[in-house]
Amino acid sequence: MINAFLQETCRLLQQLDQAAIARARDLLLDCHRTGHRVYTAGNGGSASTAQHFACDLAKYVIPPGARPFDVRCLTDNIALYTAWANDAERDDVFANQLRGLLQPGDLLILISVHGGKGFSGDLVHALRFAKQTGAKTIALVGFDGGTLHQEADCSILVPVESTPQTEAIHLVIEHLLMNELKRELAR
Repeated sequence: MINAFLQETCRLLQQLDQAAIARARDLLLDCHRTGHRVYTAGNGGSASTAQHFACDLAKYVIPPGARPFDVRCLTDNIALYTAWANDAERDDVFANQLRGLLQPGDLLILISVHGGKGFSGDLVHALRFAKQTGAKTIALVGFDGGTLHQEADCSILVPVESTPQTEAIHLVIEHLLMNELKRELAR
């Protein structure tokens, strides 16, 4: 089983759309260069990946003395998250957090194993709110990509119907993007 998992991981890495990864890198660089804000969001294990993404953008990629990314993870404030989940429509929890904050030119990164297909309506609502606001969107998805894959400005699909494999590859993509950003920002 160990060998099978590792072989499948290698196969999936080879199937990633490198042009989509480059597009995500460019959207992130443009957001930083124009002084706009990045927001990240996900549910479950993908919430951890969203937090990891925000942490690395705020610290890891920045050369000494340079301006960091202005980045917020929408699951970092549990009190606010659960207040919206308790007091309004559950599918609007992320969109409600973005109201009054998200600006045209900002970037929303949504991470989801299923891409909002039957799950994570909150991510789909946030994506649609971002598009209405004029913000750009990046999705990291698995399975068939769902709504997020179809509607995001840039989507990176892990083509497998496996939650563990999708989440593992999402972290590889996140770290690949961080290496690319760190290299570009050091220039």
